Amino acid sequence: PLQYILGEWDFMDFTLKVGPGVLCPRADSEIVCESALALLQGRERPVVYDLCAGTGCLGLGIARHSPGALVTCVEKSPEAWHYLTANTAQTGVRTVQADVFTYYKTLPAEGADLIISNPPYVTQASMDTLPSEYRHEPAMALGAGDDGMDVVRRMLPEAAAHLNDGGMIIVEVGDGAEAVEATFPGLEIIWLATSGGDDQVFLVTKEALLNYFEQ
Repeated sequence: PLQYILGEWDFMDFTLKVGPGVLCPRADSEIVCESALALLQGRERPVVYDLCAGTGCLGLGIARHSPGALVTCVEKSPEAWHYLTANTAQTGVRTVQADVFTYYKTLPAEGADLIISNPPYVTQASMDTLPSEYRHEPAMALGAGDDGMDVVRRMLPEAAAHLNDGGMIIVEVGDGAEAVEATFPGLEIIWLATSGGDDQVFLVTKEALLNYFEQ
């Protein structure tokens, strides 16, 4: 990837350190971040968790454009952690090296106004035919089982317990819209517009999660 060759990449209006072992930041994630910022308007000190943070691009984008935000980036990969800590140094963004689900269990019962994530979501069939450029990126940041939902399937049921009233979760899933809706039939999902289409990033409110998973 060109990002690896250069060792850095511009994201929104700042530069991230990037290299082997971490997922490359891409333009669609900028739109995800901008959507999150629009939803956080009017909240003075929103609490934000960036899960599967990688370079920290989403959390840093929110922190830079919502100066009062209290942002925590969570990443378990030692290779990605190297870049995350370098990118977040002296920014005020908190970093935690942990598996997202282990970290969930250590959080207070309530806490976040927003959970945002670009988790692994590539299906096994797609992993088997990835273009060579993508094969340089860490497989653990891309692959998520036969339907691409291995991480999302675990993430959503636990999310409501860590959201404040009025909170929400935003998740990037690439071309996984059909898989999301098949995994959670009837869940009230809001699909956000991105440069790649209107079916690649979804939002679910705490209220919708509670209504769905506590039935």
